[in-house]
Amino acid sequence: MKHIKLFLLLSMIVPIFYSCSDGNNPVSPISTNNYFGGIGTERTYKETDSWLQANSNLPYFNVPDSLLSEVSLNAAQLQSGIVSIINYTEFVKPIDDEFYISWKLSLPRENYLEIEGSGKEYNLAKELDSLQHNKSYSKGNYRIGQDIFRITNGAIMTVNPSDIQANFPSVPLIKNRLYINDSWVRYRFIDSTTDNPIVETIANVVGKENIVVAAGTFNAFKVKLTTYHYNPDYSFEEGYEYYVSGVGLVLKESDMDVYQWNSSTNATIHIRQIIRKELVTYNFVQ
Repeated sequence: MKHIKLFLLLSMIVPIFYSCSDGNNPVSPISTNNYFGGIGTERTYKETDSWLQANSNLPYFNVPDSLLSEVSLNAAQLQSGIVSIINYTEFVKPIDDEFYISWKLSLPRENYLEIEGSGKEYNLAKELDSLQHNKSYSKGNYRIGQDIFRITNGAIMTVNPSDIQANFPSVPLIKNRLYINDSWVRYRFIDSTTDNPIVETIANVVGKENIVVAAGTFNAFKVKLTTYHYNPDYSFEEGYEYYVSGVGLVLKESDMDVYQWNSSTNATIHIRQIIRKELVTYNFVQ
């Protein structure tokens, strides 16, 4: 069945991360966080979003010949379908008091940390609109929001505010120890009246690979993400994430067949979407 990406559902949820010990790990858990980092950890990423025509390698957007020399992207980037490039920095810090209170977190404040990020986003559609209407264009500000997590024995668990915990229970985001063939529920949305899952994302460690990104070459654990919808019944592969101990996420990539609603035209478009998020620099603090 064709893959569908539920942007509306996922964009409504701000994840918060809570941690616990890893009961399924054959290696004894330790108190260090291998794949995320403590206060002072900082990582910069470059994320590229490409849109191609459905079931093809042809770019979705056709830039008029008269504007080819005006847009910021070169010919190779346009041919590959790039529609946006985001460069941003994420950093780990103590949780903000106001945020801690508004989410009504149950544990003492010192148990939580906060991850934030900011940067600049280039958007081809916005640049084309500016050029066609004789307006100036500058890259937009980009924020990754405020995500809260807690680490115990190095493992990280998602947690949500009390008013939606019945629908979004805590599940592991990433474990302290990764090993091949391990799997866990990465995301779960349940019907609180029946306790049956409506949507689940399963993470599965499928192997290790040598990965080349801007930050260097790493031998990383490869984690496959697959999302299952139970009403109606279908599934799609969300892609892969690559993790390195003492570094964190070094690469995230996906190649999906997507139906996306366009709010400006009130129409649904069918595209092939390729996303690549790669690590550029990092400072990992245990």
